[in-house]
Amino acid sequence: IPLTRTGPCEVVIFDIHALQNQFYFSSNVIVRLESTVGLLLDALNNRENQNEKFAIAFPDDGAHKRFAHMFEENRYPIVICSKIREDDKRITTIKEGNPTGYHCIIIDDLVQSGGTLIECAQALLKTGAVNISAFVGHGIFPNESWKKFIHSNNPKVRFDTFYVTNTYPNTQVLIGKPPFKVISIAKLLYNICFN
Repeated sequence: IPLTRTGPCEVVIFDIHALQNQFYFSSNVIVRLESTVGLLLDALNNRENQNEKFAIAFPDDGAHKRFAHMFEENRYPIVICSKIREDDKRITTIKEGNPTGYHCIIIDDLVQSGGTLIECAQALLKTGAVNISAFVGHGIFPNESWKKFIHSNNPKVRFDTFYVTNTYPNTQVLIGKPPFKVISIAKLLYNICFN
């Protein structure tokens, strides 16, 4: 990427999956790492039922390290899931926190097939969560894997709301398909460009 008239070019990356990827660019580029999680916080503040008790759940330690600091623990209790080996199987369990009585929102940077989110949701429900939602910055969904989250297609886990941003073009097919709620990143881009 060439220099601009005012110096190095600035590239904005939302919810980068692998932090080392920011070093892919030459010294002619300033990498600015941003997150879409603020859009979820706005959505939670605007929900109709303000008396609902939410907990924030992470499917693994990586998601916890990346996103936990964005949530006030006194407002949103934290639950961390983990995969453990049991014989030749990998089982998702609750590593830390207590989901009992909470509407748990699973937070991750991206979703592909959705297996990790579904396993995490099952573990949360098994240990007392009353409802499950999810938020991901990037909905990749190869081979239309989003269809397994449609209520009629998944008798195992019913997500109340599946928040996904429009950072990936194929998320447009999710508009108007419960439980999906596509959140535009336009506000974030505007603030980055003009503030």
